[in-house]
Amino acid sequence: MPYKKYIRFTRQRIRHWHWLSDTPAMLCWAVVMGVLGAYAILIFYEGIYLVQRLATGHYGSITQVTRSLSWEMRLLFPTLGGLCAGVLLWLAGRKKVSASADYMEAVVIGDGRMSVRQGLLRILSSLFTVASGGAIGREGAMIHFSSLAASVFGRFIYVRPERLRLLVACGAAAGVAAAYGAPLAGAIFIAEIVLGSMSIQVLGPLLIASATANMTMRMVGHYKAPYEMLDIAAVQGWEIISFVILGLLIGLVAPGFLKLMTF
Repeated sequence: MPYKKYIRFTRQRIRHWHWLSDTPAMLCWAVVMGVLGAYAILIFYEGIYLVQRLATGHYGSITQVTRSLSWEMRLLFPTLGGLCAGVLLWLAGRKKVSASADYMEAVVIGDGRMSVRQGLLRILSSLFTVASGGAIGREGAMIHFSSLAASVFGRFIYVRPERLRLLVACGAAAGVAAAYGAPLAGAIFIAEIVLGSMSIQVLGPLLIASATANMTMRMVGHYKAPYEMLDIAAVQGWEIISFVILGLLIGLVAPGFLKLMTF
């Protein structure tokens, strides 16, 4: 088909543009990863609502969806949702692939390539589980979806493996920022826990991707703070010293806590 030939021709041209993997280009790609990550989260939300509408005629929180259902449907809905999720997860595990199945694995020990087939099947499995009231978090699948979108995009433009790993990390940071509404935490989490580096070459693109994802969610009207903060009185006088002492104590205790986790 004509569009396939055009895509193939475009990729062949892009393959020789080595500057697409340079540092200035990566900062621009970080913006793209932020937008892709935000829309991956939006697509996941819409997928949940679509499954709920098709199955029950309602959508929203699981309590809102099941409130108007009969007791038989309240039993059948999560049962069928779990069955669909199980079948999809079984299909995902049947096919052996060379690419990584998890975004952390793709970034830490892989070359940034993620299995599209396995990834989509696992994401759909999580989607059916969440839509039918299953007791799993939706954020993990959202972050995986965002990372997968980044991996596919990076492979399309033929970036170098080390740069593809950074793009996937940017996608993960964007997913955290969009899913939790926490752009700074998303960038720092991926930099410190996943990549193990806080260098500006790593943290810079992650911050850009996270901030872009957060702004995109705000622009489309889908941003909502996970926790509502009450009005807090301004800290005055000697109270500041108590906060300084608290910070020092936490800083001293934190390394010991981390050691206990690996004891």
